[in-house]
Amino acid sequence: TDSGKLEITSSVRTVEFEKEAPTRIEQMVDLLDDHKGVLLTSSYEFPGRYARWSLGFVDPPLEISGRSSSGQIRALNERGLVLLPLILEQMKELQESNVLVSVETTTKLLSTSSTSKDDDESDDSYDTILLQVAPPPPVGTFTEEERSRQPSLFSVVRSMVDLFRSASDHQLGLYGGFGYDLTFQFEPIDLVQERNDEQRDLLLYVPDRILVVDQDKKNAWEVEYDFKVVVNNDDTTTTTAGIDRVGSVEPFEPFHDDNDDDSSSQFLSRDTPVGDFAKSVELAKREFAVGNLFEAVLSQTFREKLTSVKPSLLFR
Repeated sequence: TDSGKLEITSSVRTVEFEKEAPTRIEQMVDLLDDHKGVLLTSSYEFPGRYARWSLGFVDPPLEISGRSSSGQIRALNERGLVLLPLILEQMKELQESNVLVSVETTTKLLSTSSTSKDDDESDDSYDTILLQVAPPPPVGTFTEEERSRQPSLFSVVRSMVDLFRSASDHQLGLYGGFGYDLTFQFEPIDLVQERNDEQRDLLLYVPDRILVVDQDKKNAWEVEYDFKVVVNNDDTTTTTAGIDRVGSVEPFEPFHDDNDDDSSSQFLSRDTPVGDFAKSVELAKREFAVGNLFEAVLSQTFREKLTSVKPSLLFR
């Protein structure tokens, strides 16, 4: 890698485009009902923005997630455990740079109990790194160009990208999703809407096997990665070579409404009363006309209970 801290070996296998590739994609859709992973597909192409590609993986070794100023990096299998010591060193560097205020390790998957350990405690059994981002400096103490460089969960993402980046590979990366609330880490805004306690602002995976299908050129291939790590503090070398690519099964949980008798917590199919959205549009148009608004983003949310249908059916 460009960082020099990680040696990555990749092997590429050609996947037959007409028959094997579609079958592999369909299998992946089914697996994602109860396995962690990502599948990105597009049948639309626009130069510089959209391309007719399919790319996906299941059972990645690492998961990065976070909300507000708290984040965590989890090893999802034994291959991920190999990478954690190096990532821990990387996060401690962020702490020394005052980007993170705390870096702790804990066990979430290796046993049923979860115990945290701070930086000075030594234990090789951890599978999760817990992170706390430092509060950003007051607005006005940095330039506008430096706004997005202030401490945030993006600092953790950038550090991980720097660790795994390689100019010789264009498939390996962080795959997942970013939530809109991440923007509030760059701008102090008082939040009014209620947030679900389980909501995450970002969820990313580091894969070690990726299926790629180029619909335009009718090519398909699969890339497998192995990682060789040298941990600076004891100069030991570890590798993922020879460790099975497996993951845990987490069955999809359909919607359960446990609050039918509580009117304040009942399921709502929409967050905006009928007619209110149209009124907001008319109000915005009047404000635009007199110059009070330059841009506005109006939204309303519709929801349906997903009780027995699996996500794979909706995807198809």
